[in-house]
Amino acid sequence: DVWRVLYSLDNNYCRNPDHEKMPWCYTTDPETRWEFCRAVSPPEENNDCYEGNGANYRGVTSETVSGKKCQMWSSMSPHSHDKSPQNFPEAGLRRNFCRNPDGDRAPWCYTTDPKVRWEYCSLKKCSEPTKNCKIGNGESYRGPTSITVSGVTCQGWRDQSPHTHSSFTPQTHPDKGLEGNVGVRETAHHFLLPSGF
Repeated sequence: DVWRVLYSLDNNYCRNPDHEKMPWCYTTDPETRWEFCRAVSPPEENNDCYEGNGANYRGVTSETVSGKKCQMWSSMSPHSHDKSPQNFPEAGLRRNFCRNPDGDRAPWCYTTDPKVRWEYCSLKKCSEPTKNCKIGNGESYRGPTSITVSGVTCQGWRDQSPHTHSSFTPQTHPDKGLEGNVGVRETAHHFLLPSGF
């Protein structure tokens, strides 16, 4: 079906394979190697939520359920601890953002209140897992957005033109949703367009 194939030309989907602040892509603009995307955000009530136990939460909430500010993960004051970015490099322990480095029941943080060591964060569990909406930093985003914030079309993750790359491909990151990002060059030779296109 020609329309289905035409639609597939836009499948250079935005993804976040490296824990950036939001989904991004390599661009088709030779002057701009990569750029953040116009990823779809969920409704306001789900704007910052976590799935499961929140071990993969990478949002920017930094406040506890009682309103206390979170302590920086790299800081040992007012609370000394072993949950540092060096000890838990895959846990996303950036700044003072809520995280769950140890598999607790929900994201939490050490507080800046010397009398309260830690608390769970002021976050809700996502109402239902979704792959078409950006949650937190968009690491789980699997929607069809393929346009950057400045309106440039994304380059396919497999494509090596106009930007060559080897860090983020379907082969190097098979679990990051890059496999569906077939670029124009890879699909164009599989069909002939009707006259007038």
